[in-house]
Amino acid sequence: MRNRMRLGQSINTYDPALALKGETGTFHLTTPGGEELLIECTPESGFGNVYWANQQNKRPFLITKVSEPAHVEGATPITEAA
Repeated sequence: MRNRMRLGQSINTYDPALALKGETGTFHLTTPGGEELLIECTPESGFGNVYWANQQNKRPFLITKVSEPAHVEGATPITEAA
């Protein structure tokens, strides 16, 4: 799947899960209350929608793409030894 957001691009959204659906890379999310989170998105992972419990006075989340996923052509994944 192709990324839609470019590195350094920021968006405002009321539903971060929906906005990040299909994205890969690391994203900096700022909540309306000022809390900051880093969210890593991979093709295999996903999470359900995040939305406001109280629909009054809702404000958007700010999401910024801060890194692309690491990918080395021909690399062998590292696995833990048994």
